[in-house]
Amino acid sequence: MGRNQLAQQVRQVEVTDPIATAERYDYADAFELRLSEPDPHAPEAWVRAGLTGTPQWVDRVAGLLGLSSAPAESADHVDGFRVVESGPDVVRLTTSLPLMHVVLVGRRVDPDRRLFTSVLRYRRPVLARLVWAVVGIGHRRAARQLVTSMVRTVRAE
Repeated sequence: MGRNQLAQQVRQVEVTDPIATAERYDYADAFELRLSEPDPHAPEAWVRAGLTGTPQWVDRVAGLLGLSSAPAESADHVDGFRVVESGPDVVRLTTSLPLMHVVLVGRRVDPDRRLFTSVLRYRRPVLARLVWAVVGIGHRRAARQLVTSMVRTVRAE
């Protein structure tokens, strides 16, 4: 099964993650991937791989939104996001941009089920909504790819 076929198995689901719903938000989405076998990777590993493997156009848009001046990748940062919490079943990353505050949550819901949630709180609501109306389309496509990172796409026979 190829990477694109795997991304087609990702479902957009209701936002129920306790980190995401703990505070008020202006926009949130969640994407679920059910795997055919238990996931050997901690959420931080697949979220980190997914963020660093985003297409170049996503990096350009991130630069326009202010992520380009973020700290370099390290144990505490990845692609402009600060790793706030990381454990065997959940990772939470945050960043503050001029237009919005962003929280990303990767979660192992079950041994064979991944959930990736994005939460936005607008700092400048009118402008942020206009920007997100365009950027959000690419975000949802990239999120489907991100949640599939580090999944074997070819099985050994």
